Amino acid sequence: MNITRTVSTFFLVTMLISNVAMAEGKKLADKLSNVVIETVAIEVPACDADAAILCPGLPQGSQKSFMCLMAYEDNLSVACQLGIVEAAMALEMGMMALEYSIKACEADADKYCLDVEAGEGRIVSCLRKNEAKLNKACTAALKESGLWDLGAK
Repeated sequence: MNITRTVSTFFLVTMLISNVAMAEGKKLADKLSNVVIETVAIEVPACDADAAILCPGLPQGSQKSFMCLMAYEDNLSVACQLGIVEAAMALEMGMMALEYSIKACEADADKYCLDVEAGEGRIVSCLRKNEAKLNKACTAALKESGLWDLGAK
């Protein structure tokens, strides 16, 4: 089942991989302030049976389905509960990696990619083009977090 929920703190991902308002000529922090909150789809297959029993008739993968499951939190199978916890932990780890990369690369992004519109990996792509000039901590953070490959497309 795809459990979909709005995660307000997931705004950092949208800065790197989704369309956002034009922010050319702005520093990275200003670009981040224009980011649109996205909906995040989290797949938790262990909850399929629970959803069929506890939330019949609701479309799988919908926010309503997720909210229904949360209303029956005490009745969820152990597998479903663990699946939700694992998905939340994966999301949190991803957000921490993004925060780490942004902090490590903010100065370089402001210096070399000031006129680059945020979204769809454009800032990471710009940083990749300037790899030789980047702070080593920025390059390392992007590679460690997996974001380096995002800018390769």
